[in-house]
Amino acid sequence: MEDNGLCPADIKDADDFLRIPPTAKPDYRRHFPAGVLAKGYTLNSPRVMRFQSSGTSGDRLNSAILSYDLARRQATALAVNRRFDGLWRPGSRPRTCRFAPPNCSDVECATGLSTLEDRTLPDGTVVLSVAHDLMATPEWQIVKALDELEICEPDLLLVDSTHFAFLTRWARRLGRRISSPRTLHLVSGYTLMTRVARREIDAFLGADMPVGDMIGMSELGYLGFECHKGRRHINDQDFYLEFVRDGRPVQSGTMGELYVTTLEDTLVPRIRYATGDYFTPLGDACDCGSDLPVVRIEGRATQAVRLRNGRIVSPGSVDAVVGDAPWMDLYKLEQDPTGACTFRYVANSAEQAGDASALEARLTEALEPNPVRVEAVDYIACERSGKFQACVSHLSAEGAW
Repeated sequence: MEDNGLCPADIKDADDFLRIPPTAKPDYRRHFPAGVLAKGYTLNSPRVMRFQSSGTSGDRLNSAILSYDLARRQATALAVNRRFDGLWRPGSRPRTCRFAPPNCSDVECATGLSTLEDRTLPDGTVVLSVAHDLMATPEWQIVKALDELEICEPDLLLVDSTHFAFLTRWARRLGRRISSPRTLHLVSGYTLMTRVARREIDAFLGADMPVGDMIGMSELGYLGFECHKGRRHINDQDFYLEFVRDGRPVQSGTMGELYVTTLEDTLVPRIRYATGDYFTPLGDACDCGSDLPVVRIEGRATQAVRLRNGRIVSPGSVDAVVGDAPWMDLYKLEQDPTGACTFRYVANSAEQAGDASALEARLTEALEPNPVRVEAVDYIACERSGKFQACVSHLSAEGAW
């Protein structure tokens, strides 16, 4: 603010707020923890929880959050989905298991050699064994994860949707179920939930199990959630939110980067924190009954496809073109440094002649004038973070939009 000739007294209304330069992850990486935690706090202070991001965009980000701030944000987000009301009972803590990329956990879960006790976090969450390269996971490690689910009898599964869809395919092949004697709920996060993964998860779990897609970041917690009508709501009660493009707020129906300002955060306050995640605010009311704004998830800026005519196609838009595609199990669209796009997919037994060519035609139309090639493959690698990204762009990863 000093570099821009501003002091707090200059900020009197929303227009003035736009004058404040945004902060970003590099600011918090450079100065953590001494220059990030508020005065009077250390990482060992009561109720301080430490987190580390998975490193999707490069280096991992260390951060911290107060436990009650995390709980409040989670409660606000989950309240949009009435099917999750039964998860919280007075005086009880839900039994939780996590099945997500190894870098999303603070324990060693990739080798498959650690014990269940080794992979139990301080809050009681059990991190299931998962390979760093998803499609290279050996069968014994998959069986181990399914066995541990039966042992834990969880109320809540926190999953990466692509990873969990992979687990359901194996469970079906092995004749195994994923269930609990308790009422099991599933929350998906970490990466964009593709329509392909959602189709597989819903088909395996059935209509009775509550499933919700979470909008979140490791350093902020729950930013939003999917309501029981299937729409994504974003939490404007615990955060001041902006959707920005070219330095200005966007109109409803226009894609913009999410800027977050934390409210009542006495540990790591953030002002105009540029998340790198893009959303389209829809501006309409949802008949689920929640007042939280409705958004469409577009995905990370560093994964968007950049076209030669200047257009930007978000990962969410690519996923909409692909659809739920019952004939494939997994896909990845990759844009190389020349701008050309290759769409690789792993087919299943439902594939019919013409499915791939029809999709290639739709992708060619959506991504013109850039060239598109569609290939059937047996293996697709994860990112170095251990996450599986359905859309990546070497052009966007090298610079801002």
